[in-house]
Amino acid sequence: PHKDAYLRSIKRMHLILRICASAALAILVASCGPSPEFMVVREIDGEAWHRDSMLVFEVPITDTSATYRVEIDLRHAGDYSYRNLYLGRDVLNAAGTVYEDTVEFQLASPDGRWLGEGIAGLKTLSLAYRQEGLRFPKAETYRFRVQHLMRDEPLRGIHSVALKLYRSDGKN
Repeated sequence: PHKDAYLRSIKRMHLILRICASAALAILVASCGPSPEFMVVREIDGEAWHRDSMLVFEVPITDTSATYRVEIDLRHAGDYSYRNLYLGRDVLNAAGTVYEDTVEFQLASPDGRWLGEGIAGLKTLSLAYRQEGLRFPKAETYRFRVQHLMRDEPLRGIHSVALKLYRSDGKN
């Protein structure tokens, strides 16, 4: 009975630390640098991302003359099993696929140290969608889709994925 109570208290403390870490990160992101024109975070239920669970972000684009810097923010647990994460990504509009690729997210250095920022066992990393940014041919809603391509089913340890768009001033 004492062991069960102890385990429950550890789980509660872990949850409280996650909430505090998320709040601190939100404050940090809000207070530093330019604000994204679009930002949506998709939480992964139970940190168990199923291969067939594609994350979808609907992004309304009105300025077709702008170049957008697009970033994916990945938050993972410190007990994630790998140094990397392979993602399949695409962008669709009403006519079909506008852009599609596969990318490898490096989460740890070769010596095993986690990259990115974070506290309380969660690390957050940002990856540019494309170094040269994205331009959109039509003013409409674009659908960004992200799916993990790892072998594990489900993939454990991924907390959330965020998509952010910044209007570029041409200097990035």
